[in-house]
Amino acid sequence: MRPTVLSVLLALDIVLLVLLAIGFRFVEPGTAAHAISQVSLGVIVLTIIALVVAIRRDVRVFEP
Repeated sequence: MRPTVLSVLLALDIVLLVLLAIGFRFVEPGTAAHAISQVSLGVIVLTIIALVVAIRRDVRVFEP
C-alpha cells in the first residue's frame, strides 16, 4: 500500500500530539504557555478528526 498525502499528514499530527502531551506535563497552569498548549491541543485534535474523515471517504488530495 502506497502512503497517501493524508496518511502522512495524519502520522505527523499524531507525532505532534505525542510531543504536546510530553511537553504539557512541564507547563505551569495559569501561564500563557498553558493556554497556548490547550489551543494547540484543540487544533491538533480537530485536524486529526478531519484527516480521519477524509481518509475514510477516500478523498484524493494532490493526486490525479
